[in-house]
Amino acid sequence: MKNTFLILLFIGILTSCKKESNSPYTYSSESTIYSESTSTTFKEILFIIKPYIVINNQKEYLVAESINNLSLKVNNSIWGNFQSLTIDTSRIDKKIINNYLVSNSSVQYTVIASQQSDKDTLTTAGEYSDLINNFLTLKPGDYICQIDYFDIKLINSQIKRIYPMITVPLEVKENVKSSYIGEFEIEIKN
Repeated sequence: MKNTFLILLFIGILTSCKKESNSPYTYSSESTIYSESTSTTFKEILFIIKPYIVINNQKEYLVAESINNLSLKVNNSIWGNFQSLTIDTSRIDKKIINNYLVSNSSVQYTVIASQQSDKDTLTTAGEYSDLINNFLTLKPGDYICQIDYFDIKLINSQIKRIYPMITVPLEVKENVKSSYIGEFEIEIKN
């Protein structure tokens, strides 16, 4: 019975596709669902971090695969902890200075701070209630965004926590999913 259902489902999928001359299979426009709503909810804060150290009055940018455990607050409420996008460090000309991998060229770590909750799977009414009570919803307007700290891995595999204490304005516009708050060069003191 189960195999018959799967075969019928597969045949249904194949027959719902149509083939035009010299084009790949496409789905009928009748099966496409369009949303009547044009509103978008704000969900992401975007920014770039460029940590560096100063050696002989010259900036040396830190090289790591990613920046981890970045704590972000909006209006003094925790937005979440994030990791930057991973970069391929094999393409960067680098050297070792003071237990850091560094480069003369600017190394940029892109952070996409998407709205998140503590738990991915909610099972009880209490967990749903906690989510609703603690969920930070940003309506159109002006806010203060603060980068409290982040971790970077040293070449000896130790983790160093950096406290840049960056505070910038965040403008949330109506029907916009994300906002770019800037690019930040952060000097790391030894």
